[in-house]
Amino acid sequence: MDSRTAAAVALLALVAVELALYLLTRTSQRLREALSRCRVAVEPLAVLVDVGREVSPRELGRFARYFILTLSMASVAFSTYLFYSILVSYLSNLVRSLASGVEVPPSPMVPLLPGITFGLGLLPPILVAVGLGLAAHELAHMAVSIVSGVPVRSWGVGLALVFPLAYVRVDDERFSKERLAVKASVLGAGVTANLALALLFLVAAGLATQAVYGYVEGPYLVVVDVEEGMPAARAGLEVPSVIVSVNGTRIDSLEKLREVLNSSLDRETVFEVYVLPLTKGTCELYRLSSRGRTYTIRRGLDDVERYGYRIGITLAIAPYIFSPQTPDYLLYAYCQLHILYVVNLSLAIINAAPLLVTDGGRLLTEL
Repeated sequence: MDSRTAAAVALLALVAVELALYLLTRTSQRLREALSRCRVAVEPLAVLVDVGREVSPRELGRFARYFILTLSMASVAFSTYLFYSILVSYLSNLVRSLASGVEVPPSPMVPLLPGITFGLGLLPPILVAVGLGLAAHELAHMAVSIVSGVPVRSWGVGLALVFPLAYVRVDDERFSKERLAVKASVLGAGVTANLALALLFLVAAGLATQAVYGYVEGPYLVVVDVEEGMPAARAGLEVPSVIVSVNGTRIDSLEKLREVLNSSLDRETVFEVYVLPLTKGTCELYRLSSRGRTYTIRRGLDDVERYGYRIGITLAIAPYIFSPQTPDYLLYAYCQLHILYVVNLSLAIINAAPLLVTDGGRLLTEL
């Protein structure tokens, strides 16, 4: 069993344990009471652990309260604008694609499903980003609740499926009696925190991009697929790999490759194709291999009759690829900071949206 299969099995086992624990707590009162004494609550596919107890409220001055309210409402308004901009853009592209019969655009909202919507190699940085983003979101709710005079009953951490989470329980009775300004400040605090972190990590990601810029090479022609039964497949051409030269001729564009392949359509031809394989490493980012390989691809006259100049490769133009000398720590920092930016911006947009279970939806019901 390889490491990816083992990781997938471990994730499924964790989800199965969460589900089994929930079913056991539904059928065993003794187990529920024992977990309650340990300050553990089990929900469907989630385990919650109370870490902190009640926190008494503290009052801030009027100027500070107005500043928090203004910042919260500005953050919610901006994030809501981003939500509707993305939604309208997607719907307009969807209508145009359906009307013209072209491929439907991908959805802007993709669930985080390890091994399905993203590779397992991205799981560690995504877990870090989700955990940090949710912790900051809930900490902001708690801090603003306390300084706005709303008691916090408890706060804690947990696990939902495979993702870490954080939560805060405020005094709902006291919160429901507060002024709209207080409710808006508390509900908008999480969005503000995520938006601030997104801006911070955007700057940091830009600095990381500058740091790795010295290790990138390109543009390159990358072989992303080979067609079964055609000359490249018969030669065993590796995928993915970068085409460096053909019969000693440097290949730096599609036009150059076509020129070489078209130069001998009247006879059987042997192409010596030198490639650099691509290796997937940190955060599933590709790097050039330091060792190249030459493949002998034979194209007969029958191949020319069937396929023309084609040898059966699907190419993509990669504007840049990381060199073999790129340090792993730099690649991880580059990847982690970009994911932290995307996750925190996504949390801000989703929580500001006027949906049933979001802060924006609850704020809308309070108006």
